[in-house]
Amino acid sequence: MIVSLVSNLMFATRIENAARSAGGSIVNPIDLVALQQSLHDGARMIVIDASAPEYDWPNWVRAIKDDPATDNIPIIVFGSHVDTALRRKALEAGADRYLARSNFFDGLTEFIANALRDRTDDPCSEPLPAGAVHGLEEFNAGKFFEQHETLELVWRAELRPIRDLYRGILQIGVACLQIERGNPRGALKMIDRATRWLQPFRPNCQGVEVDRLLEDTEKLRSAISQSDLVEPTRFPKVYFGD
Repeated sequence: MIVSLVSNLMFATRIENAARSAGGSIVNPIDLVALQQSLHDGARMIVIDASAPEYDWPNWVRAIKDDPATDNIPIIVFGSHVDTALRRKALEAGADRYLARSNFFDGLTEFIANALRDRTDDPCSEPLPAGAVHGLEEFNAGKFFEQHETLELVWRAELRPIRDLYRGILQIGVACLQIERGNPRGALKMIDRATRWLQPFRPNCQGVEVDRLLEDTEKLRSAISQSDLVEPTRFPKVYFGD
């Protein structure tokens, strides 16, 4: 179940359709009491339109984050990308993320799917999200621009530290893209960043063979240091499975 505090009919419909496609449902509480009840009934995420005038959402967010029984439920607020005061208000109230409206709806499917996915205390033991699987398949097919777009949506939707697994992989893909574009220096910068993000997930995580990926990426780094021209056959692959 997803809590939607969204009054714009077009936005609300898109969120509801995404929830239904993921096997979930939407609840639209009219006050704080109803909102808190929906959270105690098992709601997985709260989506708030910052421009909705009928909701006293900053105070509602504070109340939710002050309650130990509900403070771990992710709260996503979306609004104008140029309204920095609104963004500050949301984050100061305790929202987990404030996103530009376009960014939120670009990743809506992943946000909803991630919220409804079963969680454990060990995220590395969880299966790869479907979006991540698709991104890794694009990576292995050499579609490095596309894998960045796909994995970025998965990374953006995930609020837990496991998100850095997806970020590290996509940055290795960006390094390969930089090589294809004749920018080895940019590729090395991406590899350095990716290596740092991936360290906590060694030796493997969510079925991804992280150690193997890091070893192959280090070989790529060595190849770049020896020549500005690196053949695509030297690009690493992501090995993953059960």
